[in-house]
Amino acid sequence: MILNQKQERKKKKDKPFYGFDPELGFWGVPNLKQRIKNSLNPSFDLEIIHNEDGIRNAPYKSSVSDGSILCIGGSHTWGGGIKQEDRYSDLLAQRTNRQVMNMGQCSLGIDQVAIAILNRAKKYNPKVIVVEQYPWAVTRVLNHYVNGYVKPSFYLDANNDLKLKKVPRSAHFLLFRKIIGSFYSYRKEFKEFQGGIDLSENYDPLADPIFCYWKIHYYDYCYSLLEKIILICRDYCQQNNIQLFFALGAIQQQFSGKSRSRLIDYDLPRKRLGNILEKSGIAYVDMTETMLKEHSSEDPVIFEDGHINTKGHNVFATVLQKELEDRSWI
Repeated sequence: MILNQKQERKKKKDKPFYGFDPELGFWGVPNLKQRIKNSLNPSFDLEIIHNEDGIRNAPYKSSVSDGSILCIGGSHTWGGGIKQEDRYSDLLAQRTNRQVMNMGQCSLGIDQVAIAILNRAKKYNPKVIVVEQYPWAVTRVLNHYVNGYVKPSFYLDANNDLKLKKVPRSAHFLLFRKIIGSFYSYRKEFKEFQGGIDLSENYDPLADPIFCYWKIHYYDYCYSLLEKIILICRDYCQQNNIQLFFALGAIQQQFSGKSRSRLIDYDLPRKRLGNILEKSGIAYVDMTETMLKEHSSEDPVIFEDGHINTKGHNVFATVLQKELEDRSWI
């Protein structure tokens, strides 16, 4: 009887909704259906349903011939803290009567987004690809170990050419992932230490180095790398007659008031990312002004940790629909 009780508790324990992926480092577990405690919104348990591709979406209907809208990004797109039907992608599908596929995954970086677009988008026959990007998250291209998983990593060689280091086969095993990840984490922290940056202790999100003008040159490599990766996405879409569109979300710090110093600018990563997109000829929309306008302490558009809540997703869907319709893309 005691053994059965232990087994029962083990069965009820939340299973991870993503796992090892040899191409992307980690990805959603296919055909998953479970409820988890909703830390962002404790009023209800969050139901997670993945299709056969490991994405939180209904199965793709290949019979739809006019091309889908494909949305991809991090946990904002995946829908952290909210019901699947309340996400901006699902709202967009309801309002446009089009098939919208959501390939969002928690903690996904632009590097993984690019690989997913190149290797997994074709199945969905997209007419439009929307890349949701939380501007602070551009630093993920510098992080090769995320949530216990080793990522594929892009880098610039001596000739400033973009190269890809694939996920090592040994990373399939948890022990080797930890060993490799420890090395990557140490290397990243050492580089940050050399640049006068310490993110491991006494981290203050209101004074994150990426917002600091006196640290701006440390991130030059990050943005150079980011530009090359984004060009991969652009070129793929151009070659396959797909419209590429970026949606830049509002940064959590901008909802908390003014920065402590004129040398701290919460718009800094957004400005640099916007410059890259403009230089590359890629259309985008900046959600900041609209999100801040719609936000209030009584009726917020974000959860306390900065993730978009149900109202925020509604704002996202409204802005995206207008932007895509104005361009006659839908």
